[in-house]
Amino acid sequence: MIPLYLKIANYLETKILKGEYLPGDKIPSENILSEQFNTTRTTVRKALAELEKKGIITRVFGLGTFVTEINIVSKKKIGIIVQNTKIVYGIIKFCSKIGSKCFVVERVENLEAEKQAIKQLLSMGVDGIIMEPTVNSIANDILKSLLQNNFPVVFVDRSIDIGFPVPTVINNNYSGGKMLGEHMRKVHKIKSAIYVTSEDMTISSVYERYNGIKDGLKFSPEIIKVPKIDGDYSQIIKFAKKVDAIFFCNDMMAVRGITTLLQNNIKIPNDIKVLGYDNDYVSKIVNPKLTTVNQDLSLIGETAASLMVSLIKNEKVELENKIESKLIIRKSCGCKEEEEKNVQRKRQRN
Repeated sequence: MIPLYLKIANYLETKILKGEYLPGDKIPSENILSEQFNTTRTTVRKALAELEKKGIITRVFGLGTFVTEINIVSKKKIGIIVQNTKIVYGIIKFCSKIGSKCFVVERVENLEAEKQAIKQLLSMGVDGIIMEPTVNSIANDILKSLLQNNFPVVFVDRSIDIGFPVPTVINNNYSGGKMLGEHMRKVHKIKSAIYVTSEDMTISSVYERYNGIKDGLKFSPEIIKVPKIDGDYSQIIKFAKKVDAIFFCNDMMAVRGITTLLQNNIKIPNDIKVLGYDNDYVSKIVNPKLTTVNQDLSLIGETAASLMVSLIKNEKVELENKIESKLIIRKSCGCKEEEEKNVQRKRQRN
């Protein structure tokens, strides 16, 4: 059980990190806090002492307690190696509230580019790195060296077994996949399907989405791998008349797959049903609109930034942090407009 003084300290720290108390602001007095938490001034004083040790507040005799003008958090620099712009937005949004500076490097395509990105950030004097790992990261000796020396690193969007414990913030991909699978089994009674990915199944998000879909369907779709996300999708054509549905690992792939199917006169959802994942902007503009899973990517970014702050302050954090998702029903799965609305209403009630 967490002692009350720590609860009070965490409460105040959260308000400071969210920007509700800004540098130089006076925080409530010991009397007010003791009444608010129904405790003694001694307990409140102990909580304030914890924050003062961290450099977050300054107590001035006769005047009160103030948020430190230049605290240890606001002086820190955070490096970002993340492709998804919504996640980057969430990181920057959180950091802007606490005054930390962010440095974003361009998208990395391979192991060497990832190494150069880390070197570039280190040359800027960053105090921690938030990154979206890939299968290449497993062989990144620079990254491993940083982790071995306890340099703060947070992974987002996917987890990779790199040989060191790394705090990770991800969508609950299994839950999202299972919602897709259950919908297709219960509503559309599908009996066969394929799962299309451009990434290796060792990537946590790829594997967990598949696992969720499999458990939701109660059978195992065949796994099809295309060379790259913007590569050749022609191999899916041979499955169009053999299976009931195609589950794509993400929406960008689904849109490319839909284009390939339509170019070959295969109608969606009449001939085959198509599903994506991410609720990317393209899912709403493709025809037919794409059934998918919505991730709160901005929240993933904000959570990752919050973890980074805790790591910089040498605090313990949870290694696995999952953000829940939501099923988005549209026409590509075979639902008509009214069915789509009914399913969404039912989910909201539950």
